[in-house]
Amino acid sequence: MTDAILELEEITVRKSETLLLDGISLTVSRNEFVGLIGPNGAGKTTLLNVIAGFEPFQGSFRLFGQRETGKRSRASRLRVGYVPQLFPLDPAFPINALEAVLTGLVGRLGLFRSPGGKEKEKAMNLMEMMRVDRLAGRPLGQLSGGERQKVSLARAIIQQPEILLMDEPTASLDSAVQKEVLNLIDEIHRRESLTILFVTHDFTMIPSAMKRAVLLDRGAKVFDGDVDTALSGDSLSRLFRYPLETFEHNGRRFVSYG
Repeated sequence: MTDAILELEEITVRKSETLLLDGISLTVSRNEFVGLIGPNGAGKTTLLNVIAGFEPFQGSFRLFGQRETGKRSRASRLRVGYVPQLFPLDPAFPINALEAVLTGLVGRLGLFRSPGGKEKEKAMNLMEMMRVDRLAGRPLGQLSGGERQKVSLARAIIQQPEILLMDEPTASLDSAVQKEVLNLIDEIHRRESLTILFVTHDFTMIPSAMKRAVLLDRGAKVFDGDVDTALSGDSLSRLFRYPLETFEHNGRRFVSYG
């Protein structure tokens, strides 16, 4: 694989006596969109946290051609964006949607420098792209889950990362909002030319731009290849240890339980 910006070799993570990742090797090239898919407890979030710099590990890890040792430089951190399952929110914290997006600039501007007109214009342009510009002045605590997730996407993009890590970004949303957010993620990938790693356990709802999938099970990589093969009935039956069949209707994948 050429133009690799992420190279993991024999990555292992243990917590006490529990093996969370068991010798994971993975190479990702620039502008790839890779899904990390598997049941709960498979190690998906742990692997994402290793890449994000949140999780100690054993093994070899190169990011942008540089060997990672666990203590990440500021410059390296700025090149990696992160979108969690839910926007972290203290309902009592007085912050509106625009201010929340602008917090994505703290790493670039510094803690004590306020964003100026240029930064606010960029934030509003991103919020317009996410269809939440009308909510710029509304307190974050008054937004719906889907609206907060769109704000979270804009907050990650304004950082100008080269890799975007997404941990179950549609997990708690209803189906209509899930589809809208997935379409936005496809648009982000196309417009920003980002490398994206997308964690999910819901293989019925994935972005159309995702062409490669890595299946994880009990901390081990069990498949790495094209999405259609990864999400075939045979592959999923082995992964979930239950007979499954998949079919598509109106662009969405459905599962039949045998």
